Amino acid sequence: MIRLRVLSASTGACTHISLHPNELTFANIQSRLAAVLPVNDQIILLGPPYKVPKDSVLRNNETITALRLGDDEDELIQIGRHSLEPAERTGSKRIFLFSKRALANDAPEPPICTLDPAPGPLPLPTQSDIPPPPPPPSDAVETPLRNALEIYLRQQMLDVAKGRVYADGADLRLAACRKCLSEMVAIAHALRAAVSNLSDHRAGAVRQRTQFSSEYVDAETFYMHLLQKFELRTREYYVDDTDAFCGENESLGSVPLHPSLIAAARSSGRIMETLLDTVPLDREKTWANKCQTAHERLSASAEDLEVAFGTAVGTSTAWSEEAQEDSAAEEVIKMLISEVEDAGNRIRSSQSEKNDVLASNQSEATRIVSIAVRNESKEGRAESAFSSLEEMAKSSSSILMSMEADDNILSRLSQRVADAKSTAMKRMKSRLRHISVAQSEIARVTSSVSVLQHALAQLKTDIGHLEHVVELPSSYQSFLSEIERRRAYCTAFKSIFDATVERLSLMRADEVKLRETFLRGPGKHLMPAFYEIFVPTLATSPAVFSPQLPDMLEFHTLPNVGSQSTKYNLSSTASGSTLMTSQAKEMELSINPQLKSNAGKKDESALVSADENSGSYDVMMQTMSQGENAPRRKDEKAERDTLKYENAVLRQKLEQAGVKVPPYIGSNTTTTIHPDENDSMDKNHKEKDMKISFLEAELEKLRNELEAARVHESTQQHSDKISHTSFEVGDIGLFMPTGRGRGGKRIYLAFHSSCPHRYLSPDCIDGSPDFVLGRIVYQEEFVAGALNTTRNPFGLHVGTKFWVLTVEVVKKG
Repeated sequence: MIRLRVLSASTGACTHISLHPNELTFANIQSRLAAVLPVNDQIILLGPPYKVPKDSVLRNNETITALRLGDDEDELIQIGRHSLEPAERTGSKRIFLFSKRALANDAPEPPICTLDPAPGPLPLPTQSDIPPPPPPPSDAVETPLRNALEIYLRQQMLDVAKGRVYADGADLRLAACRKCLSEMVAIAHALRAAVSNLSDHRAGAVRQRTQFSSEYVDAETFYMHLLQKFELRTREYYVDDTDAFCGENESLGSVPLHPSLIAAARSSGRIMETLLDTVPLDREKTWANKCQTAHERLSASAEDLEVAFGTAVGTSTAWSEEAQEDSAAEEVIKMLISEVEDAGNRIRSSQSEKNDVLASNQSEATRIVSIAVRNESKEGRAESAFSSLEEMAKSSSSILMSMEADDNILSRLSQRVADAKSTAMKRMKSRLRHISVAQSEIARVTSSVSVLQHALAQLKTDIGHLEHVVELPSSYQSFLSEIERRRAYCTAFKSIFDATVERLSLMRADEVKLRETFLRGPGKHLMPAFYEIFVPTLATSPAVFSPQLPDMLEFHTLPNVGSQSTKYNLSSTASGSTLMTSQAKEMELSINPQLKSNAGKKDESALVSADENSGSYDVMMQTMSQGENAPRRKDEKAERDTLKYENAVLRQKLEQAGVKVPPYIGSNTTTTIHPDENDSMDKNHKEKDMKISFLEAELEKLRNELEAARVHESTQQHSDKISHTSFEVGDIGLFMPTGRGRGGKRIYLAFHSSCPHRYLSPDCIDGSPDFVLGRIVYQEEFVAGALNTTRNPFGLHVGTKFWVLTVEVVKKG
């Protein structure tokens, strides 16, 4: 059985309960305490830390050991030592029982403490309480001398009885004081538990309020800035000339739409000339006013919360004053314990010694009386006996007066102890009521904080819709770049299709001529069996391949926005510069070898790709049968259109990274070139070379941007840098998509400098992100096998070494 002590917080009384280890649950403890306090009126705390105990905590061996240690500490008061040391320091635990009713405002006053024996004079015995002496022998003769001696003897017996009352009274008073002080110590511990529980509630409320305040301050700055920018955006026309980047505070009314978009709007019966015309202005302003009203209400509620929080939590000064009062009350208990032990032990020892003297006097008086009775006939013996008895009577009377004085001291001390406990119980009632009110106020404030947190989150969602209007200029610029890229894609797709169809037509024409040559030559000598049995199709023409290009409906729906300047681009940030650096490096590695291939090879196969081993943009240029001087009109056009598409992709990536991308310009002119006007370059090879020179000039500008970004990146303090010249375990790699491999899954290649064929393991890819930034944890080397096999998943030349890298993903987008 496990024996537990439960201390009453209001009176300090101790209740002992015994439970089997399997029955040690919170519910069983409540049921055992029902005789002391109804279950629905109980609040039980175990600690420290002081909380409602759980069954798992109660059954923990450490908890049981700590409870036993608390029992041992509370027994120290029986030997004059108190147990008011902090329990957190000693490792002890206690169980306290609080009454919900005692926390109410109309709770009854605690009872007055009374001790047993009660303070005041002790009830002393009288002569009637003294038993009569044994009857004399039948032959004894009653004489005046014997009667007088009997009176002295009975007085001595009464004095001894009184001495015994004083001695026993000292023991009882000391035990009652110790028990009362023990209960006062329990009350002090219970008050500590209640204060600690309140401190936990207060600390939780402070943390929640601090978190809300931090979120509110950040949101306040963002909301004010967003609402201000919304007002600027929705004006008819406004530009802040003091801003270095006018796009930051530019009105939507000052941003004209592209003429093709204006024409498209008019064709649908609407007039839209600026970005402001595309915004449902009245609805957005109504929504902004609602958000403003909600923001003002939230601000007012936040101010009210601060006031309520200050009232509920209080100030550090008030906490300090309460702690000082509690400490002073504990000092009173310590002083009384010390005084009771000093005076009580001294008086108890003195009373016991004096009682022994009285008992010794009684024995001596009995002896003297016996001798006097036997020598009654002898002269002088009676006078001597009376003299000795008279001296003993005076001595006993003096001892009793001294014992009465000591008992009065103990009586007054016990009265002080009883009064101190009564005061402690009254103060405990007041403090518990104050703590209960404080916890209720903290609970209300905490609930208010939760409500405001939900309101703040909802306001953030609502006001976020206004961000669409604020970010519309930059989104419009991205829209133009997207349309330009899509048009380039459609053009390149059709050009590649036309080039493929032309190549297949040339291949079929060559095949027809070769078959005719065979049939008119060696074939005419073959027997009919060869035509009828062995190869029935030997004399047939090759199949006609006439694929039907799906209607490019998307291309017809895309407005011709031409080549847009970067008027509305924002300045690059550090993160944008870092991304631009990697993307510009990839562009440099993909376009530069392509340009050199076009300049140095005129009749060989040319592979034009935006990325290494790209399966999406490859165009194979090869003349099958027309010789070195055969026309390559459609192949050249497909090559140029593919270059335009790749250029549009790279420009869009740089714009998304926050880099100012220069417009399409020639090497010696600033004339803007319309991408669709480049179709006129089909007429002569010189114009093709001019286009290449344009691209080289653009690449030079991008290289300058790249160098500037490198300088900017070198000034930043990064904990990890992206590796591109070598790849080892622990390095950070940037992987970009390069088309699709087997099964249609995207292939990711590491951005590198002269360190090719580092591919990201498909196991590391979840979805189809635009890029993957990861730390290399494992890499394995392979040699490419036959095409379209599992030994060559990336479509490399047979025998090419490649590496598959397994990474720990740091970031992906």
